[in-house]
Amino acid sequence: MKKIIATAALCFALLSTTGCFASATNTTPSAIGSYDFNEMNLVQLEEPKEGSKTAIVETSKGVITFVLYPEYAPKTVENFVNRVNEGYYNGKDVYGINEKALFLTGAYNEERTQGVTEDGQLIPNECDVDLWTFKGALCAYSGTTGYSDSRFFVINEYPLTVDNVNELRALKSSDGERLLPDELIDAFVEKGCIAGMGGCYTVFGQAIDGIDVIEEICNSEVNEKLDPVENIYIQKITISEYTSEKQ
Repeated sequence: MKKIIATAALCFALLSTTGCFASATNTTPSAIGSYDFNEMNLVQLEEPKEGSKTAIVETSKGVITFVLYPEYAPKTVENFVNRVNEGYYNGKDVYGINEKALFLTGAYNEERTQGVTEDGQLIPNECDVDLWTFKGALCAYSGTTGYSDSRFFVINEYPLTVDNVNELRALKSSDGERLLPDELIDAFVEKGCIAGMGGCYTVFGQAIDGIDVIEEICNSEVNEKLDPVENIYIQKITISEYTSEKQ
């Protein structure tokens, strides 16, 4: 039985390139300080394994297919799949198209301040060193609380300048060592990302088809509330399994 969750106000400013990593004024919890980058494996850059769980998201602009990562974010994926199976997302509108960099959906109420979970309890962020906010990432919306519900956002990208990249390379850990490895920063540049959200939001899926749909949605004309002028919505989501022969 799903229960409604009320959390912090939905509207949030697009984070600066390293804001979530380093800003003392940003209240979004970050897991990066706990990461062992020696163990990092950027699974979003790999071909999905046969039989991996997928979500086929049919929108009014086209279809996006995501591979899901229950092995990394079990509670987040479980809540998402349960909501999908009960048809919760059918007809949900797209909103919060922020700087053409991302879009949100999955709110329960018109104010977009509520989502749902199975037992009424918020889900703690399940961030992992292997999963990052690359272009096409499917992320749980947790505002600045570190806890999520049924709301999620999909990343397009926020372009990195040369200065941004240099800033990322210059970040230091608490012991004075370089914080982010070149492998990760190079992947940010090559794949596209919103780098400053890394380690702050649960990434629980990655688009493997329909990047053009994400781009089209994120480039839609929006009003002052960041809602698309033309109504965009989720028609249906289907949980399936990845088979390379069918992709």
